[in-house]
Amino acid sequence: MTPDWNKLDPGTEKLALIGPVRTQPLPSLDMPQLAIDGGSRFAVCPLLWAGDGDSGQAPTGVPAFNKLSQDMTDLRFCLDHIHNWRWKELHLFGFLGGRRDHELANFGEIHAGMKARASFMKAAFYNEDNLASVLFLNTGTHTLELHGTFSTLVLEPASITISGDCHYSREKVSLHPFSGEGISNEASGTVSISSNAPLMILRSF
Repeated sequence: MTPDWNKLDPGTEKLALIGPVRTQPLPSLDMPQLAIDGGSRFAVCPLLWAGDGDSGQAPTGVPAFNKLSQDMTDLRFCLDHIHNWRWKELHLFGFLGGRRDHELANFGEIHAGMKARASFMKAAFYNEDNLASVLFLNTGTHTLELHGTFSTLVLEPASITISGDCHYSREKVSLHPFSGEGISNEASGTVSISSNAPLMILRSF
């Protein structure tokens, strides 16, 4: 019998999704983990496993959800089924550094997920050094602690305001998808960013 996704909701505001590109053990995480296909190699006590099995298998005793269609990514398959859970933030490990088409498609899945779910406020993609090098923020105003170079990009036209401890402030600037106008800013502390659409922040460390 296939397990019920909704009965597995831990009721937490944060979830960690462990993906197939991960190559080393995770740091200690203070949130429940979900294993996405090959992410089962490093997920610790995952609530569930989801995927098509092309890069990994479900750990023994863990509820498993098999994706039968190849018309969607494993991440999209998972997002669709945890849509009604109570989380607000996703922290994604093992989704950067692999195939570029997969990486870009997963960015698109997060953007679409935010458009479909107003309570999906933040997603963070972590590199192999466990640094959140790519952030997604949903529509609204967000206050972040940023240091170093960061770039602001959008996947749809948006109006962006940036203020605080950064070199370049912006007031209701119109950004177009993957425009260069929002790149190479410098932050040294608290930065406020407002947008009327989901946005993407790339950080350099």
